[in-house]
Amino acid sequence: MTATETVDRMPGAPASGDTLALDIRGLEIRYGSVVAVPDLDLQVREGELITLLGPSGCGKTTTLRCIAGLETPSGGEIRIHGEVVAKRGWQMPPEQRDINMVFQTYAVWPHMSVLDNVAFGLRGSGSRSDVRERAANALEMVGLAGFEKRFGTELSGGQQQRVALARAIVTEPRILLYDEPLSNLDAALREQMRFELRELHDRIGKTAIYVTHDQSESMVLSDRVVLMRGGVIEQEGRPSELYETPRTTFAARFLGTANLWRGRLREVAADSTGVVELDGDALTCAVRERGTGRLLGDAEGTLAVRAERVLLLRTADPVPPEATVWRGRVERAAYLGSKFEYHVAVGDRDVRAEGPGRSPLALGEDVLVALEPDAGVWIADEDDR
Repeated sequence: MTATETVDRMPGAPASGDTLALDIRGLEIRYGSVVAVPDLDLQVREGELITLLGPSGCGKTTTLRCIAGLETPSGGEIRIHGEVVAKRGWQMPPEQRDINMVFQTYAVWPHMSVLDNVAFGLRGSGSRSDVRERAANALEMVGLAGFEKRFGTELSGGQQQRVALARAIVTEPRILLYDEPLSNLDAALREQMRFELRELHDRIGKTAIYVTHDQSESMVLSDRVVLMRGGVIEQEGRPSELYETPRTTFAARFLGTANLWRGRLREVAADSTGVVELDGDALTCAVRERGTGRLLGDAEGTLAVRAERVLLLRTADPVPPEATVWRGRVERAAYLGSKFEYHVAVGDRDVRAEGPGRSPLALGEDVLVALEPDAGVWIADEDDR
């Protein structure tokens, strides 16, 4: 298979005609009797930035290390630009794969200047002046022009991370791998670096695989999010797809805050809206097509409603004309600056909702809980695992 050959499209994977930078088929990673990754297929198109997202122990870092050549696959095959770099019983050494990895720890050598740290990987690749010019250009790209003569001990954590980024891009690798590189930074700097990393990716256009457990990072950075659980891809697609149309209850829980209510889907219309019976109420929701294009009705499952789609009203407020309305009482409230997060008791049901940071609702206050017709997404039992 050459770099310009194509593969059958998987959900969220490259379409026919796209050049593949990375092609993983049937990847299996075992540690004795423990199966970390049982059978993984993943394709990444040239120039794409994807994130492997999931909780600790889901297999995302193990997969990344296998791509880098730091772990040996127990089965399956990995191709980079059409070239086999790993398969069962054999793998290409990491230094021959033309990829670079940015780790959680910055690994900035304290006895070297910033410029020498970045230029280290260029040794033997040109004249001294050319090497230093390329290293200086990489530092400028990450916002560290003027820091060339400083040493690692003279840099903040954010500056050291930028040095690590410059060192990764200076050799112009085919693929960049990121293993939670922002996890050691404070919240404000981490948020800033998310945007800087995305801007850097857009400038250099390198294929990138980014591992994180932080959903906000994945949303800001990704062309495509690959959500993993138990070494298996739970769902993949554009950030908005995963957030707005989760396919499983795990995906709904992991991304954002969702109410998950058991019910029965009674009807499905041609426009993919359904009617869900929920404790005597009939609620409309979005229903995703099956792989066959069929829309199934009269089935048990889960209605997922994002907290921000739940409208909380004071009892005297006007109610949206087509909304389903319940009466409830505020049981808990958490102030988060720009918003409040609420838990509202509606009978035996705990409803999670969000409201603006001003004019908060009081604990114990009676409220109206309004759900507009398009607030929910249906997750059939057959989709969950």
